[in-house]
Amino acid sequence: MLEKWIEEATGHRVRRSATLKGGVSSEMTKHELLTGHSVVSRLITNREWLSDEPDLIEHEKQSLLLMESMSVPTPHFISEATPRFEALLMTEIPGKVRLDICNLPTSLNQLAGTLHAIHQTTIPDTFKWTYSSYVDITNVSIPTWTAQQQAWLFAIEFVSSNSPEFQPVLIHRDYHPTNILWEGNELNGVVDWINACKGPSLVDVAHCRINLVMLYGIKIADYFLEAYMQLSNENYTPYWDILAFLDFVDEHLDVYEGWTDSGINDLNQKVLKHRSDEYIQNLIAKLDAF
Repeated sequence: MLEKWIEEATGHRVRRSATLKGGVSSEMTKHELLTGHSVVSRLITNREWLSDEPDLIEHEKQSLLLMESMSVPTPHFISEATPRFEALLMTEIPGKVRLDICNLPTSLNQLAGTLHAIHQTTIPDTFKWTYSSYVDITNVSIPTWTAQQQAWLFAIEFVSSNSPEFQPVLIHRDYHPTNILWEGNELNGVVDWINACKGPSLVDVAHCRINLVMLYGIKIADYFLEAYMQLSNENYTPYWDILAFLDFVDEHLDVYEGWTDSGINDLNQKVLKHRSDEYIQNLIAKLDAF
């Protein structure tokens, strides 16, 4: 059924298909056409997510269409399969995930520059999706394993009693190294636009930073922050980093499958927990400057 839809949408027969690694709530598949070109389909497999957000396919479609006029390399929308099934077809972006180079200054500068370019996108009034936090601060549980209980309590209180003003821009909402494609050492694509929305630019920065902390440590995440802030007119506040931390770190913190799929084999729970404790200390210390 999926193959027939793809052939109808592209006008070409499918030679072979292969499931792509990294999909959690969706099945991502690469389809090679008889022309030699390839396209990528997303099939939503998480029914609970779809129940909460029934317009997921339309959301990604509009996000991709919005980015077509920008310089940031993103997939182009081809077709949607609804209402037959919840799937979207897009062009393939050449490149691969390179977690072996995302801790290098040249790569971090490209990550920061590309993210800043995304945030310059002009958003039409018809683009309806807006930011809301994934964190229910009233329901955050402090992990039993942390040695930084007081820092967690301070972080929760800080987020509970603060709400920074912001100028909404287009945000990717899931910007991190496994959603970035490289050709050699050059950043060549940003994928996974299903969560894009209007919101605070520093939400994207913070989400990328917590991933960088877990992968490589605070020093790398701080370099990325500095590289971004040199391009931005925003005033930094640790609020968004703390919020991203509370969203990411929990009792069951473990190595993300997408990292191991991309060749990272030196991480384990002990390393992640140690980096988490270091990072929350670092963020609370930053509050002294505000």
